[in-house]
Amino acid sequence: MKMKGLITLITGASRGLGKAIAIEYANQGATVIVTSRPSSPSGLSGTALETANIINLSGGTALGMLCDITDECQVNNVVEDLITRFGKIDVLVNNAGLMIPCEPFLDIEPVRWDQLMTVNIRGPYLACRAVVPIMMEQKRGSIINIGSDAGRTHRWGGTAYCTSKAALHMFSMCLAEELKESKISVNVLNPGGLKTEGSSIIPWAKSN
Repeated sequence: MKMKGLITLITGASRGLGKAIAIEYANQGATVIVTSRPSSPSGLSGTALETANIINLSGGTALGMLCDITDECQVNNVVEDLITRFGKIDVLVNNAGLMIPCEPFLDIEPVRWDQLMTVNIRGPYLACRAVVPIMMEQKRGSIINIGSDAGRTHRWGGTAYCTSKAALHMFSMCLAEELKESKISVNVLNPGGLKTEGSSIIPWAKSN
């Protein structure tokens, strides 16, 4: 039980990688708070409430909350609620994200570009902005941003998604430099392709 007693906030935990992280953290003894948007833009089923229910029925401790990670008020409300309930936040996992499958640059409409950047960059920024002051006061904490191998390698049709993940990588490195004296670790994990039901795909994007 390596994480016994830790309060962990995981975004985008309704399915896929976020759900798997939440379940494993709970198995390691953490109290897991999982969030997701009220409804999936891709039409896939599942919410953070369902993930929390699975964990609790398996003997773990979890709380599911609905939150649009791009909405500053919703993010702040979730964090304030957690501090009221638990008094601390030890770990933040920024997993929520969108992707556009391989698609030519000129086919990507500005509204879709903006939506992807908002979720993949603004979302982690808002979550970190809400949590970092708490971790600084605690003089400890861990932030894990889920990037992608796509953020480190260029590829055809990757102008939007690869760019967003490259930005998240640099955001993580810069934030780590700023927070190292506060004993807050910031890491970015860049997995390759994962065979899950989990990637939220912008609904009007072309499929592979």
